[in-house]
Amino acid sequence: MFLNRTRELGYLSERYAAGRAEIVVLYGRRRVGKSALLFEWSEGKPCIFFFARRADKATLLGEFSRAIRTFSTNSPSAQPPSGTPDDFTYPSWGAAFSALAELATERRLVIILDEFPYLVEADPELPTLLQREWDLHLQHTQIFLVLSGSIQSVIQQQVLDPTAPLYRRHTWPFELKPLTLADLPAFFPRYTAEQLVETFAVLGGMPYYLVSVDPQVGLLTNIKRHILAPQGSLFAEVRLQLHEELRGDIEDSLAILRAIAGGAHRRADIARLAGLPVRTTDHRLATLVELGILEYRRAIERIRNADRWGAYHLRDPFFRFWHQWVLPNEDYLAIGRRQDEVADQIRQALPRIVAPIWEEVARHHMLVASADRVIPFHFEEIGSWWSGDAQIDVVGVNRAERRVLFGEAKWTREPMTEGVLEKLIDRGNRWLGGDTGWDVHYALFAREFGQVRESAGQEPGFYFFKPEDVLQIH
Repeated sequence: MFLNRTRELGYLSERYAAGRAEIVVLYGRRRVGKSALLFEWSEGKPCIFFFARRADKATLLGEFSRAIRTFSTNSPSAQPPSGTPDDFTYPSWGAAFSALAELATERRLVIILDEFPYLVEADPELPTLLQREWDLHLQHTQIFLVLSGSIQSVIQQQVLDPTAPLYRRHTWPFELKPLTLADLPAFFPRYTAEQLVETFAVLGGMPYYLVSVDPQVGLLTNIKRHILAPQGSLFAEVRLQLHEELRGDIEDSLAILRAIAGGAHRRADIARLAGLPVRTTDHRLATLVELGILEYRRAIERIRNADRWGAYHLRDPFFRFWHQWVLPNEDYLAIGRRQDEVADQIRQALPRIVAPIWEEVARHHMLVASADRVIPFHFEEIGSWWSGDAQIDVVGVNRAERRVLFGEAKWTREPMTEGVLEKLIDRGNRWLGGDTGWDVHYALFAREFGQVRESAGQEPGFYFFKPEDVLQIH
């Protein structure tokens, strides 16, 4: 089942329609839907879609050679290479790429090398060979070559880095990112806006997670069936991803991720809770950031300060949820015990589970609101701010224009009070540090607003957003 991604399909189609030779680099985390996107987009186009796998060089070259032969055999305008179909292989990758150049000389031809890092793993010289063929032949054809991969470090080293063989040969690098909250109604058309926020706080925006559950039942039922049950499709998902990405012992990384999911965000606190030496922790943290599982955030300051310490956060809501609720109970859940007990704990803790994700949703929505001119200026940076005893959930700043927005996000049943706004204004003044001449705006995100909206809602520079507003469901 393929849903949404209309923007990305449009981007690919626009590049394809230009008719120029292309090397498109599509990368992103596992489960983000790269293969599904490419398969959906390439339907009906002259295309060789090659799914690479972990195998030796000869095996992969043979499989790719036969994919080219099959396309040539089925194409009325192409002359298939000679040889027995079952064991046909080109003598080298260079010869295979030369054959593609011939096929794409007079017609548009899509070539998709899915999981390109596996090909590089089998033959480290492949990017250099592809560079040579591109410079000599392929760039003069109508080829639309897509290199796709989940191992971002390999994509970076072999394609995107200035020292990479294919640097400046690629014509369009594009990172496929997880879906946002605004994309979820397509997956759960019966859910209310609040239910969609809660679902996003558990599953996040990875398409694989979203299609692994049942949209006809509620969130808690899906959690019991698909996350807490050992036969559930998402029960072992995190371990499988980490094994695939790290290809070794993952226990140290699990301990680090559990510490961060539990509220530790500074390296010393993470090392202490994970029970690991700081040096080991630093190495693991760097790897997890490189893989896109973690991000390192710095507070948004009035004066940009790159030297200020930052904090580590999980980028994927599902990873956060899994490390909070599955990992600590994994041994019991694996033998079919404690599902009901853990599910009841999750039900009671749901507001706390949603709260930090609601803050992230608020920050992202400010970009949307600014682009749509709901907020009357653009942000140079958007994030959060914290000091020793205070925090602002949302800070969006345009230093050049001396304009700033402070935001507070609450996920409680009780309506937001005027006291919350007063505290936000006070913390905003602390952020300003007595610097005058700033155009200051305030945004509040909540399930319900009481008197605070009536008292401040008519004033310029105050904005109020409920889940329905973020999702544009009314």
